Amino acid sequence: MNKLGPFATLAQFAPRLFQVRGRTWIAVGAGLLVLVGLLIWAAIALLGWFFGQAQGWMGAAPEVARGAMEQVERAVPGMREQLGAIMPGLKPAAPPQRDVSGADLGSVARYPELVRTHWQQEGGQASVEYEGQADYAAVLDHYARGFAAQGFAQNVKSATSQAETHEYTKARERLVLKIAQKPKGGVSVRIEAALQ
Repeated sequence: MNKLGPFATLAQFAPRLFQVRGRTWIAVGAGLLVLVGLLIWAAIALLGWFFGQAQGWMGAAPEVARGAMEQVERAVPGMREQLGAIMPGLKPAAPPQRDVSGADLGSVARYPELVRTHWQQEGGQASVEYEGQADYAAVLDHYARGFAAQGFAQNVKSATSQAETHEYTKARERLVLKIAQKPKGGVSVRIEAALQ
């Protein structure tokens, strides 16, 4: 039995490769390009799918952690504070203690548990922001009832489960109220108005 080496085998097939027509080589090359393109597309699609799955897992992680912390807190009261000393990220954010300088805007009294955290006056416009630990729905209702009792017309500009923007008008007075739910039971309120 006579075995040929790799170079001898290649030498036997080389003349046959040169007999293949040019169109065949073009078709083989185009087919390989299409195959490589499909493989790249499949790899990108697969990576995109993995990335989407990872984002879904990451989005669910805070909810799972929050639920676990609530169960631990029910089982062992005071555990959150003890863990907060070890891992500051678990400790609830401290609400602001005092108002910054400035003035409240609008004729509706500020919600009792909120503290003024921002005041700005620029030209004829002013804005004030409040933050604190409060029930989002109660704060929203407080301002809606307060402005309605004073005769303001309400126009909802935008609303989601986490934030709402309302416009209140009465004669030439116009106020924009933005209320947002913050993590860990916090609420922020922003009021914008033209100074008269």
